[in-house]
Amino acid sequence: MIVAHRHNRFFAPAFTLIELMIVIAIILVLASMTIGGLGWYKRKAAVEKTRILRSSIGQALEAYRLENGFLPQGGGDDDSTAQVYIALYGDGELAYDSTSGQVTVRTQPDGKPDSGATTHLNTLEPGLTGSRMNVTSSGGTYIIVDAWARPFHYRHDVTGQDDQMMNPPDDFDLWSLGPDGKGGPTGTAKERRDDITNYQ
Repeated sequence: MIVAHRHNRFFAPAFTLIELMIVIAIILVLASMTIGGLGWYKRKAAVEKTRILRSSIGQALEAYRLENGFLPQGGGDDDSTAQVYIALYGDGELAYDSTSGQVTVRTQPDGKPDSGATTHLNTLEPGLTGSRMNVTSSGGTYIIVDAWARPFHYRHDVTGQDDQMMNPPDDFDLWSLGPDGKGGPTGTAKERRDDITNYQ
């Protein structure tokens, strides 16, 4: 006896539960790889932005020293770039006392370059926000920040007596704590690994 099988057009072949689970697993793996790649890219971009800013600050400080005969003073703490901002953005004025060997703030900054002042680094604009921000203010003090909105650190003693210096005493130390926000000259080797510095 011959049995004729007719094609049932109402029931099309479907995915099995296992096939659906495999497809979902592949989608999840691809999504996690994409998200991880974006995180890596953002970190790399932030590191590069901070390196460029560190280099620009260094070059501008050398130009300031050539013009004025001294460098801003800083002890390496969180607000140690306050005088660096004044010097490089032309917002406020520094005074050097050759007798005491100290640099003090003669005119307080107000967030914009003074009329007639030399601006050695015009990208240090306090009004920038988001990923473009590189200066923040607190209580009238302006400090330079890295791509993670954390303070840059600056060390220089005009008298050359600072034995904490990583560079020679007549130079300056400039560093960002990098992506992990830890390290600095006194940090552990592991913490210092991702620091962005002008010294080795």
